[in-house]
Amino acid sequence: MGSWIKRIFGMAPSAEKDGQGFIPSPLGLFLGVDSKSGYKPANFNGRKYSGDKKILVLCTEERYLEMTSGVLFSTGQNVQETTVPLMHLVDAGFDFDVVTPTGKPAILEQWSIPKKDKAVLGFLKDNQAKFDFPLSLADLVARGELNESSPYVALFLPGGHGAMVGLPDDENVGTLIRWVSDSDRYLVAVCHGPAALLATTSNGDGPHPYKGYELCAFPDSLDKQSPSIGYLPGQLPWFQCEKLEQQGMRIINEKVTGATHIDRKLYSGDSPKACDQLGKMISEALLKDFA
Repeated sequence: MGSWIKRIFGMAPSAEKDGQGFIPSPLGLFLGVDSKSGYKPANFNGRKYSGDKKILVLCTEERYLEMTSGVLFSTGQNVQETTVPLMHLVDAGFDFDVVTPTGKPAILEQWSIPKKDKAVLGFLKDNQAKFDFPLSLADLVARGELNESSPYVALFLPGGHGAMVGLPDDENVGTLIRWVSDSDRYLVAVCHGPAALLATTSNGDGPHPYKGYELCAFPDSLDKQSPSIGYLPGQLPWFQCEKLEQQGMRIINEKVTGATHIDRKLYSGDSPKACDQLGKMISEALLKDFA
């Protein structure tokens, strides 16, 4: 389809106003970004955690993902997929810290904000400083803070194509994920967040710690179709489900339905549609263990 026809029908990716990349087309935004999230408050039967255990949220500090054509997709962490699970965890009494590979600000996809969702907008306002001034994963690893006395009882890998940039190649991310597995902590991942799991194979240090696990993720088949509606400005250079399955994990969903899955202490969801349920599931598990 010609580029002028795509522009007429709102299928051409839009050049971002403050950078050198592209954001999804009007049609892509209409189909892929909700004006309101699926967040529905839960009271967890009156239970609320009051201790010092925390959630560690691993975010990308990279804004651009290069397509096979060389065009840059302006991405980061998807806002709904980042905030909604955390909103439930905070409701349940758990605090969280944001960490990026070097401590640079976490990148959130501004175009993915559900603009009519007062709960999400309020949460972002209250917690923006955590994303602007995150911890440095390199420092946490260098100081030996990933140990049994760490306050972090769960690692959260939020979605957004930005999870495919930098994180899968970072040796410290691999160290973090192996620590989570070895110390029997919880791991929560949604949509493209599982891409960060590939970091454990960057140094060739034995089999993948989550080999044999089943999880939900955003299907490669839909990523391959996304350029046709202009959600992506080109084809991705690689596909996360294919890479994860090469490491021995099994992706159990072929479509996006809001599916969630629990395999031991790995909690996963397929898309923004899964985030409300995913947040409630991990909150219930942590309340059962620690409240």
